[in-house]
Amino acid sequence: MDKNELFHSSHVNTMVSDQYEVFHVKDVVSQKKTIYHYHDFYEVHCTMKGIATFFLDGRQFDIEPGTVLLIHYNDLHRIIKQSTTEFERVYIFITPEFLKSRSTKTTNLEECFQSVGTRKSKVLKTDSLKLNTFLAALDRQPNPEEYGTDVQMEQQLIEFMIYLNQLVLNEEHESKPNQIVENERIEEMIAYISTHLDQPLTLEEMEKKFYVSKYYVTREFKKHTGFTFHQFVLKKKLLYSKQLLKEYQNSSEIFRKCGFKSYPHFLKCFKREFEMTPKEFLERKKINQTIYFNHFEEKSPEKRR
Repeated sequence: MDKNELFHSSHVNTMVSDQYEVFHVKDVVSQKKTIYHYHDFYEVHCTMKGIATFFLDGRQFDIEPGTVLLIHYNDLHRIIKQSTTEFERVYIFITPEFLKSRSTKTTNLEECFQSVGTRKSKVLKTDSLKLNTFLAALDRQPNPEEYGTDVQMEQQLIEFMIYLNQLVLNEEHESKPNQIVENERIEEMIAYISTHLDQPLTLEEMEKKFYVSKYYVTREFKKHTGFTFHQFVLKKKLLYSKQLLKEYQNSSEIFRKCGFKSYPHFLKCFKREFEMTPKEFLERKKINQTIYFNHFEEKSPEKRR
């Protein structure tokens, strides 16, 4: 593939299976195409060149060459803007099932995505040259006519995941990013929301709990997260409901556990957000279908079964 064609392609490597996918992007970030979104799978977001502002689960911060974001499934995220003329990045979408199937008793490849406190996603800072070396090995389309290339690519992906897990376990490369929009009170509210999703979570509750006016909450929440207070709470509850659905396998048992007063209201919100019913979601998970939503930066990946 021509170098220029490669850099301006949003979809470089198609799925070798339905378990992982790699994108190499150098196009200019479009405000119309980058929206707040989430996945049912993990995302490894690697910055190769340039600087951009990123939103991840309630925080806004700058990312630069060598920054690796380990984005947990269902965590809201978005590229807000790029700050340099050039902004080159690689996304790796990878399912929990794939990492589980390649793990052993002593090597858990999902370890790097495990929760630390109330946060699941992580920000790593590593050597950009070493990062680019790993990514170069993944930045090619396996040739179906050449024996073993699909297995080789999978091995290279596993080697990269081992490297990222080692960084997290060593703790020295995990960084607390400098936030662009800092507000300690709103940060406390986001942490409270994340641990009380079974509650109604109203503006009035925030007003009493954090000793601020609901008008302050309304204004600062939008400024800090890009969402209104009610939008943020609803999205977090619905994402939590998917987690509960996987655990309980019955939507009628979980709507109260994620803070909805009635099942019809929960069903209406779920269908509007995910474009499917809870029953359809469970059916797709039951047959191990990888579910994609149309939230990718440039264009959504084709559905592959």
